[in-house]
Amino acid sequence: MGLFQNTVISKYLKSLDKQKLSIAYTKFKDHFFNPIVQENIRNSKEEQYQEGFFNDLFVNILGYIKNPTPNFNITTEYKNVKDSKKADGAIIINEKVIAVIELKGTDATDLNKVEEQAFGYKNNQPECVYIITSNFEKLRIYIENATEHIEFNLFKISETEFQLLYLCLSYDSIKNDVPRKIKIESLSQEDIVTKKLYNDYSLFKRELYQNLISLNTQYNTLTLFNKSQKLLDRFLFLFFAEDRALLPPNSVRLILSDWKDLQERDAYVPLYDRFKQYFGYLNTGESKRYVVYAYNGGLFKEDVILDSVKIDDDLLYKHTLKLSEYDFNSEIDVNILGHIFENSLNELDEIKAQIEGQSIDKTKSKRKKDGVFYTPKYITKYIVDNTVGKLCNEKKIELQINEQEYITNKKRKKNITQLLLDKLNTYRDWLLQITICDPACGSGAFLNQALDFLIAEHHYMDELQAKLLGESIVFNDIENSILENNLFGVDINEESVEIAKLSLWLRTAQPKRKLNDLSNNIKCGNSLIDDPLVAGEKAFNWKIEFPQVFNSFKYAEKHKNYAIDKDIIASGVLNYPDQGDYDYKDELCEPISHYGLNNKTHNKHGFDIVIGNPPYVQLQSLKQLSKDLRKLEYVTYEKTTDLYCLFYELGRKILKQNGLLGFITSNKWMRANYGKALRQYITSNTSPYMLINLGAGVFEGATVDSNILLFNNKIEKIEKPFSAIDLSKEKRINDFSLFEYKKNKINPKGDEIWIIGNDFEQGIKTKIERIGKPLKEWNISINYGIKTGFNEAFVIDKTTKENLIKEDSKSAEILVPVLRGRDIKRYLIEYADLWLINIHNGYKSTHKIDVNDYPAIKNHLTKYWKQICKRYDKGDTPYNLRNCAYIDEFYKEKIIYQEIVQQGEFLIDNANYFCIDTGRIIIGDNLKFLTCLFNSKLFFYSIKNYYGGGGLGEKGIRMKHTFFINFPGVLPENQQPFIEKADLMLSLNKELQEMSLRFQRSIQRKFEIEDLSQKLQNWYLLTYPEFTKELTKKKIKLSLSQEAEWEDYFIQETKKALDIKHKIDITDKEIDQMVYVLYELTEDEIKIVEV
Repeated sequence: MGLFQNTVISKYLKSLDKQKLSIAYTKFKDHFFNPIVQENIRNSKEEQYQEGFFNDLFVNILGYIKNPTPNFNITTEYKNVKDSKKADGAIIINEKVIAVIELKGTDATDLNKVEEQAFGYKNNQPECVYIITSNFEKLRIYIENATEHIEFNLFKISETEFQLLYLCLSYDSIKNDVPRKIKIESLSQEDIVTKKLYNDYSLFKRELYQNLISLNTQYNTLTLFNKSQKLLDRFLFLFFAEDRALLPPNSVRLILSDWKDLQERDAYVPLYDRFKQYFGYLNTGESKRYVVYAYNGGLFKEDVILDSVKIDDDLLYKHTLKLSEYDFNSEIDVNILGHIFENSLNELDEIKAQIEGQSIDKTKSKRKKDGVFYTPKYITKYIVDNTVGKLCNEKKIELQINEQEYITNKKRKKNITQLLLDKLNTYRDWLLQITICDPACGSGAFLNQALDFLIAEHHYMDELQAKLLGESIVFNDIENSILENNLFGVDINEESVEIAKLSLWLRTAQPKRKLNDLSNNIKCGNSLIDDPLVAGEKAFNWKIEFPQVFNSFKYAEKHKNYAIDKDIIASGVLNYPDQGDYDYKDELCEPISHYGLNNKTHNKHGFDIVIGNPPYVQLQSLKQLSKDLRKLEYVTYEKTTDLYCLFYELGRKILKQNGLLGFITSNKWMRANYGKALRQYITSNTSPYMLINLGAGVFEGATVDSNILLFNNKIEKIEKPFSAIDLSKEKRINDFSLFEYKKNKINPKGDEIWIIGNDFEQGIKTKIERIGKPLKEWNISINYGIKTGFNEAFVIDKTTKENLIKEDSKSAEILVPVLRGRDIKRYLIEYADLWLINIHNGYKSTHKIDVNDYPAIKNHLTKYWKQICKRYDKGDTPYNLRNCAYIDEFYKEKIIYQEIVQQGEFLIDNANYFCIDTGRIIIGDNLKFLTCLFNSKLFFYSIKNYYGGGGLGEKGIRMKHTFFINFPGVLPENQQPFIEKADLMLSLNKELQEMSLRFQRSIQRKFEIEDLSQKLQNWYLLTYPEFTKELTKKKIKLSLSQEAEWEDYFIQETKKALDIKHKIDITDKEIDQMVYVLYELTEDEIKIVEV
């Protein structure tokens, strides 16, 4: 989309005062189009023209009043709030800085280099929305973040472009926040168009596939399924091409019209035959009726099956007409298509599962189950900028390419000019040799971002050359060379591969230029497995599949320029074969290729860059594949690990020495036990240079906590700390690359957990580990709750329990009270009167239970026979629970706790409660002290930040027992104060619970309410008006006499309840303070924990 949707811009442009706009454009042309003025600006340093630029553009044309004029709204040299640095300018509305302006001289060709400085100023102004950068010739506008911008060339701007500049930057527009409104409407419009197009595209896809099955029974459904996607790709290219001037406008409508004409002339042919004929033209370029160029690229090659299938005319007519109505030039861009493609792949997986007879979880697509998510642009941009961009910057430094040396009209000797030109050409040649790979490329988001970056980098070289030689800029026709030389991708999903190719074709297609054949660069296979005995035809041998990357090979240095320079035209004509009177004009619209004089041999030993978003899926859920991967000797393999861990190892293996990797993955490996092997691998084999902990919210529809890791494939002789940023606690943002977040330095060793923190935070961990002893060395054991495999059968409510006992009194012998995770609270049980059918397998002195001794229970369980038979967690018979070596421990004094929590949820139980596997139990010594410790803020903080697997977004954190074992517990010499506090907390919470339940029962009896809202259950936290409002929601209207009676009663009971709650809060804080003293925390350290 870019920054704005064209349809939204058009609406706002119509509202501009045309006369005012015309006057402004005339002033603009008179100044900025004046050749002498342009020359003087180019020869001026930043400080010489800065003041003049504000006057010439902002004051004289865009309507601002500059300081020191009274009531000014723009000023120069505006100081930051937080430090002494100054922005070159600021726009001020209602005494607030709305925009910052950063200027450079025209010798600053690359405005990307100005971004970080400009956004640094933006971050110092809390109300700032707009960021403007300029080198007096080019001007950029950003809105809120750096992911997208709009750029204008002030020396060449057309009248239409000037209207957009005026719309974005005039005083009236900025004052009324118009650009941000356009951006918001554009995003909304993009969302509407995306959903509408996806619905139409998806309907076409489904109906096309069903139609192919019904009319082409000679082919199996899987073959037709694969071919239907290829056919959709062809149609999408057609819709795209007719709107982007690659084909004549309305080509699809013309095909449909011609087909209708044939029908009316009794010369009927199937509509699909007409489309096949057109596809043939796109393959060969031969057509009498249509003006078509041979784009080819493999998409339109002959396909025996697609050429022979039948498709219903009406279906094809209806859908192609509908989809052709979209504007694929202004409404639809590659990012929108990326979202549509990714959603399409979700559906394709479901269809494929149906074909293969697999069960389908309608609530979760296979790609979501497999941890495949479409990566947002701000993520792909950051990773590409900081891997590909980093490599490019290092090369420019090595070649000593300094843009200041390429200033136009600078006096130089000829040999210096040639030297500077040689540097650019050397860099261009190097740029065409770097190799970038996404080993799980999906629909191609990262490859498209890398393509954008490389095109921009080549254009930057072209600008420097134009400045050096004093010529007009001629942008190289470089896209095809980049696709051929620089970009590589692999995905296990064939449809993903085809869609990735299509997305790259759509991004680079130009009129009358053949599409690249991407089959040598974008391939289908299992990136992780090269053994055909394991992966079959999906086995992927990197060295064989990409010999141009891993082996020595020859290539011709190739450079293409559009033939618009007279010397190039002359050279092209002189070397063109004699064609008699042939008209050269059309031929010279094509790029003329210039090959180097000699072929060079290059030794390649891997990719320069590996980037991507590998799938997040637990290996243990992959069953056979997990066993196969284990045999392949991945050192990062752990049975409980995640697939992305293996991709980190693979990524390093396919990198060349000193190559760079950038992945976004789940962040669990940083602290989880299963991440040990990966942490050891990374610290032993690579040199990380950036870690960003993103937390939750990056991927739409996913709660996964994620991180970005960038590393260099080299081992430093001396270990160096590297930069790390923790954004997990920040408000979700859609750009983080330029924000002034505090960068911490971390230097993890071996397999130790990775913690992002400042010196204080690191110091807390060091201190508690110095004072305490890991819990794994304590006399305690931590175990799961009971895993039934099917709770609906084995966990019953009170009514079912009573019916079973009524039917057979012996049933009571094997029914035990059971808690779910949600029933376990802090020092409190909220028992839901649920019972577990404890028909266990037996263990040691505990005898196995025979279901035949309990006929009522057997009858109950038989109702669920189909489900209990299939479950993994079953005992010797489907009626039995699985083996549980610690079954007797539920009858002991124990700590019970909930696994996923927002705070510590631990309590002591002496009432023989069982719990299912959303809870855990701890038995051993010192349990009351440990209950206090585990409910303390320090323990929660430590698990979350040091020893756990990270957060779960809004759900809180997971209290896995593997996280506990490394926490350093401290046993006080005198436990009695803690024991007393634990007893007090248990009794106070019980007292508050009983009082609350009594009041709730009163409400239910009095007003005959069956189910109370959450607020009514916590009635003592409400004011009386809030209480009556909740009653009103339940359609309870109090009379005046009832109001008086209930208000007194409510206030009286609320006071009692709040008094108890106050005592609980005070005691809780006292326990926290006792724990802080135990670990010798300072006031500053306590503040960090409590924040």
